[in-house]
Amino acid sequence: MKTTTEHKAKLYYTLGSISLLLFIILTAIIKSSYLHTPFAFDQSVQNFAFHLQSSHFLVTFFSHFTNFFGDTGGSILAAIVCLFLFFIIKEKISAIWLGILVVASTLCNTIIKSVIGRVRPDIHRLAGFTNEPGYSFASGHSTFTTVLFGCLFLMFLVKMKSNAARFGWGIGALVMILLVMFSRIFVGVHYPTDTVGGFLEGLTFLMLTYPTYLKYKAKKYSWKILN
Repeated sequence: MKTTTEHKAKLYYTLGSISLLLFIILTAIIKSSYLHTPFAFDQSVQNFAFHLQSSHFLVTFFSHFTNFFGDTGGSILAAIVCLFLFFIIKEKISAIWLGILVVASTLCNTIIKSVIGRVRPDIHRLAGFTNEPGYSFASGHSTFTTVLFGCLFLMFLVKMKSNAARFGWGIGALVMILLVMFSRIFVGVHYPTDTVGGFLEGLTFLMLTYPTYLKYKAKKYSWKILN
């Protein structure tokens, strides 16, 4: 009979495979017909975000918020989190897992953007983002934050005592991811489908590597007991 751990690993691999399949389908659709135009719900969400640009508070908030998770800010944040996990709370395997995922997903996203070559939207762009470089699909910010907050959620999920705490932790992580995704649409540098693609890309990395992370965590725990 399969153990509970093996059943859970199968579940994560299944979710990762589904996420990967959805990402491949979306990527193929974008590559085939939507390199210069919006797809599906893109335009309606873009118009909604444009109406919100009349709020000075939201413009200021999302401009700073999206930059915080950019190339420089995101790299610094990821490094700080990894160092904190490794040296302060002694979660060395967790720190290594997060570090590997951040680097691997960033490299993968860079390659995908170059191969797909989707041009960034040119409407509703905020003044501070008129010269945003690079291609549009998939959103690197969305991939990064999905990996970052997804990792933190999964790392500490088992340490929480109550379902309410787990639910709250999960909602908090999801809200942060969604805020970053929307911030990229709000400032006008991504189509909504770019951010969905980034989310699916990050989720794929998470789900397909989480069982391996759990295996190494279990080995470390067993080693501590024996010693």
